[in-house]
Amino acid sequence: MPRFTVDTAALECRRTPWDERVFGHPCAEITLLDPAGADDATLASLLARFDEWAAAEGVRFAYGRFTPSAQDKRTLHQAGFYFAEASYRIRHTRIQSTEAFDRLIRPGPVLEPAREEDYPALQDILAEDFLHGRIHEDPWVQPEDAAKRYRLWLLDLVAQQHEVLTYRLKGEVIGLHVQRATDTVADLVLTGVKRSHALLGVPLWAEALRLNRLRGIREAHTLISAANVPILNLYRRFEFQFDALLLGFHKRY
Repeated sequence: MPRFTVDTAALECRRTPWDERVFGHPCAEITLLDPAGADDATLASLLARFDEWAAAEGVRFAYGRFTPSAQDKRTLHQAGFYFAEASYRIRHTRIQSTEAFDRLIRPGPVLEPAREEDYPALQDILAEDFLHGRIHEDPWVQPEDAAKRYRLWLLDLVAQQHEVLTYRLKGEVIGLHVQRATDTVADLVLTGVKRSHALLGVPLWAEALRLNRLRGIREAHTLISAANVPILNLYRRFEFQFDALLLGFHKRY
């Protein structure tokens, strides 16, 4: 992963082949931007170093999520980045104390490991019913490209050995839950239901919490769009804590 420094400031970035498959040209993500107390001029020089690397790589689209500090916002705008979306990093540190939410689980729907033949139905849900995220909320990205990115993302998550679970009602795949756990901590990647079955969203999240509790998971983390108000309210209902706000800035070359 490329790393650039100017005085005390540091930036790390990477190519994003999963985006390149969608857009047909090189793309990149800034994974770390640490001013470390440097002034605006130093941070601007660091972003210029990134631009030089991006030009050498042929990058035409770049993005990153950054702190909402005045300096970050100011220097990113001056460097040609535009604001595209905002997200909250949230966590639940008391998964073992979530028994009270079991009452929200409805009899009937079943959360179970996905089979390969389920993937097309899961991809349809992601493409048609998931309308938030860093690419969906970019005003310059076509909806069909954002949907295609989600379709491909599911297969990437499978290849990366994330746990992919289907949510079924009378045999029909109506939702999904994707996570990856290490020891007693779970990273909750994707959870949701078809819009036609929105009322079953709460039971699905309750079921996912119970699943992790029974496995001995103590803490769960996830990232959610700040624009998705119903989901914000849902996570508050399940007593998740809001740790940080991250602003998504994008740039086209």
